[in-house]
Amino acid sequence: MWKNLSKEDLDKAYNNSLAVAKSSEIVQSWVQSSISAKERLHGDRDISYGNSKSQSFDFFSAGNNAPVIVFLHGGFWQMRSKDDFTFIAPPLVEAGFSVAMLGYRLAPHANMNEIIQDVRDGLKAIRAYMKEQNIASQKIWLLGWSAGAHLVSMVQDEDCVLGGTAISGIYDLEPMKHCYINDKLQLDESAVLKNSPMLLQQDLIKPLDVFVGGAELPEMQRQSIDFASYRSSFKAAGSFKNILEKNHYTIMDELTDKSGEIFKSLNSRLA
Repeated sequence: MWKNLSKEDLDKAYNNSLAVAKSSEIVQSWVQSSISAKERLHGDRDISYGNSKSQSFDFFSAGNNAPVIVFLHGGFWQMRSKDDFTFIAPPLVEAGFSVAMLGYRLAPHANMNEIIQDVRDGLKAIRAYMKEQNIASQKIWLLGWSAGAHLVSMVQDEDCVLGGTAISGIYDLEPMKHCYINDKLQLDESAVLKNSPMLLQQDLIKPLDVFVGGAELPEMQRQSIDFASYRSSFKAAGSFKNILEKNHYTIMDELTDKSGEIFKSLNSRLA
């Protein structure tokens, strides 16, 4: 249990970058692939829904009749941006899914309550955009990785949401309050209780598919396993899959490869 760990060991237990060899090279390859993807994709970019540059989204259309997927990026709520993850869009658009890349403000410039409100506001803005563009579907499938998976699980109750896919997420924020991640996040007990999906009522009807890698840190795996079990105890819709040999970063290959477990799951939900 994480409560038995020292501060130093708890820091390591949630340091994905340290745990994965060449993680910085992997992330840099994502950034470069995202630059290339933007050159190939047709769409509207940096559509604002707030005063901050981060409060914006990109929309890459696969046609007005295509299902819509909204992606929420990771980075422990304090790093990276939507622009670093555009590499996920081409295979999805090619498969017939429209993709919106939703940005949000980061800590320490925004607290957890404000970050989640950004996502809610962004979803409303995306839905308004979809209406303006005469997109047939007015419903959205959420997709998120790491901190983005947490955000997906926090906004399932939005009317426009059909369901979601949560990859390698954090669902209990209490350990975050006691490790290095809180240096910028500044969670207090109230924020933990309000924003931990593991402690909240679950939507039983909308499916939430939870994925984690079998080569991820034990604490990361525990977060997903415990959350999936929590949802299962209520018989909430959705599935759980621990993908063997995938770490916190290589699990994204299961999304971008059309033969990957996550890609196939999305296809079965939306095709």
